[in-house]
This record gives sequence, structure tokens and C-alpha cells, in this order.
Amino acid sequence: MDLTWRALADSDAPAWVRLMAEAEAVDQVDEHSGVDDYAKLVDDAGPEDTVAVFDGDTLVGYGIAFGRPGAVEVDRIRLLGAVAPSHRRRGIGAELLRRSQGAARARHARLFPDLRLEAVVAAHDRNTDLATIVAAAGYTATRWFFDMRATLTEDLPRVPVPTGFTLERYRPEFSEALRLLRNDTFAEHWGSTDVDTAFWERHFVTSPPLEPTLSAHLRDDETGDLAAFVLSLQHPADTAARGYKELWVADVGTRTAWRGRGLATALLSTLLHDARTAGFATSGLSVDADNHTGALGVYERAGYKVVAKFTQHVLALD
Repeated sequence: MDLTWRALADSDAPAWVRLMAEAEAVDQVDEHSGVDDYAKLVDDAGPEDTVAVFDGDTLVGYGIAFGRPGAVEVDRIRLLGAVAPSHRRRGIGAELLRRSQGAARARHARLFPDLRLEAVVAAHDRNTDLATIVAAAGYTATRWFFDMRATLTEDLPRVPVPTGFTLERYRPEFSEALRLLRNDTFAEHWGSTDVDTAFWERHFVTSPPLEPTLSAHLRDDETGDLAAFVLSLQHPADTAARGYKELWVADVGTRTAWRGRGLATALLSTLLHDARTAGFATSGLSVDADNHTGALGVYERAGYKVVAKFTQHVLALD
């Protein structure tokens, strides 16, 4: 088999979208990708952080080492990738992993050489081939995440906003305060890092764009502080593939001093009812199964149910 290995290029977008569609048709993990998703991937990584493998003119696999700014103590770099079903079990996945680890080491040396380095690979429980590849490479299953979904055509709980708080919908002038709120509320979450203004605008606000009327926060009437927030968006590729709109809840957070008062549940309840009115059929989100704030229970009370599980596999690359 004569394969060509090189970095991903902007012109690979259509081939990458086809590769991801072929993988989804077999893996059935309910993940759909479009050219906007590809643009976001390559915008976040330099060519040296990526690898593509071609059989002739056909893209049959890719890998990317994706890191975030703001690493403290541990530089966790996420390795993403896929192999076309027609080319699996030929050693391509293992070689992609090896090359992506090399890219992770190089990225780490450029940006955070004084920190510990860990590579992280997320595998859907249905993707047993990926779990086998990373286990053989020495990775350890370390953390578990649930995908959850609420069906908005069903009866949903109605939880009122507690007295003493005002709900405000997203507006651009709230953006910086929400960035700081997000950094504060996620400071103790596994794998999370503070995000700077540029990363916030690119990943949380514009790509894909927020649903501003379905993103909101609660303000404490007495102190004027932002106490809790929900950021929601819609993935265009998912809508096109499924034929209906799903509201993806990208982030939910409550500041420590206001936890245990039902603020996140009230926000989600309000926004899910509004989403149904706006024509959304479902809402989805992802949650750390071991989240210390009790987030899983918050989402269940709002009407979400677990529909899938992902395992985070970790390998120290020091």
C-alpha cells in the first residue's frame, strides 16, 4: 500500500468532510462535520500540529494535536483523528497516533516546556478500535464523560428563576464579563484552563456563533454580580444531517458562592422552554461523570438523559 503522509492544508476541507461522513456512517456516534468545523480545526493548529495520510488522491486518515492557552502545571494536548473505514486495521491509526504524539511534544516544547505534558484521546464507547489502539500505545482510561439529551417535544420541568436574581440574555457588551465568569466557574474542573480574549471570541462566541436569545446569565440583584450562566449554540452540520435543530449547551457554570441554590437548573429550564418555542427539537450537552459540582444531577433535573459515554485516555509524554 503506497501512502502519502503530509500536513493538512486548507484545500483538504472537502476531502476531510467526506472522510468524517464515511467514519460516522460506520461508527454511528452521532457526530457530523462540515467545512466550518474543518476551518476551525486548522485555524487552531499550525501545519506542524497536523498529519494527513492519502492513498493516491484520497484522504484516508488525519490526526491533529490540539492545545489550549493558559495551561498550568499540566499541558494537556488533545489528539483528534480518524481513519476511513476502508483503510482500518492496517496500522494507519497507530501510525497517526505516533505522529500526533510527536506533534504534541513539539507544540509543548514551543509553548509550555516547563510544564508536564499529557496526551489525551477521547473515544466514544462504540469506537472499540480506537480504544484498542490507544491501550496498545500505553494510554490509561482516566476520565469518563456523558453526552446527554433532552427531547423538547416532551414535557419539561418548569423551574422558576429564584427571587433576587435577574435573567439577562446574551449581548456583546456582556462578553468579557462572561469570559471571566467562565474562567472562574471552571477553574477546578479537570482538563479546563483559563481562556484568553482571542480564544474566547473564536471558540465560544463566533465559531459556531452563539444563539444569543438562548444564552443567558443570572445577575444577583443585591450585589450586581453575575452568578450563573449558560452558553448555547447550534451546529450547522448536525442540523443538516439530522433534519432538525438541536440546541447544544456548550457551557454551564455557577460561581462557588451561589452554588446549591438552583440557579443553573432555573436557567436551563427557562432556555429549554424558549428553545422549544424557537423550533428546536432537542438539546444536548456533555458532562464530566465525576464533576464535583453535581452537574449531572442538575442536568437530569432539567430534563436531560444520558445517551452516550466517552472515555478520556491519557498518556504522560514527559
